[in-house]
Amino acid sequence: MRNLKQITGLILITIILTSCTNDDIPKQVIESEVITDVTLTFIGEAQTESSYTYTDPKYRTDTYEDPVIILNSEETYKVITHFYNKSNPEEVEDITEEVIEDKDEHFVEYRFFNVDINLTRTDQEESIDSNGIQIGVFTEWEVGAPGQGSVQQTLIHEPETKDTTNPNGDHTGGETDVEVVFDLIVE
Repeated sequence: MRNLKQITGLILITIILTSCTNDDIPKQVIESEVITDVTLTFIGEAQTESSYTYTDPKYRTDTYEDPVIILNSEETYKVITHFYNKSNPEEVEDITEEVIEDKDEHFVEYRFFNVDINLTRTDQEESIDSNGIQIGVFTEWEVGAPGQGSVQQTLIHEPETKDTTNPNGDHTGGETDVEVVFDLIVE
């Protein structure tokens, strides 16, 4: 009788264990940043300040207009990038703090189209990763001749490599957290 109970118990345990599949095992959920807005703030040589904000189409209001950055030719601007989660207007979250805090996991790249702009990364200790790479939240833009074009800015999450040989930046691997394009006019 005792053997029968032990055998029955073993059979029940075997049935329970074999009936569980990998689908029944909870998966680790990795939460990525929600970035609804990217703001570029320009500080000119005369300490004038202008900000331009791109909003993800899913979060735009009826009054939203695509920003057009207007810069003066032959002028140098300090540029600060901010990433925001404004999905809940009651609780706006500045994602820039997370990007800087997790600087080993983030990298900002810039691509200029049809405009004469030389970018220099000006990140300080707070936004330089453990390998000495400036992640690109703080930059300086040296503007050349008048023209019209655009700038594409991409925030990469967990790139395998980061390269600032070209100050605009390059990477391998990782995923795009956000990519925006601002129209640019150089007067």
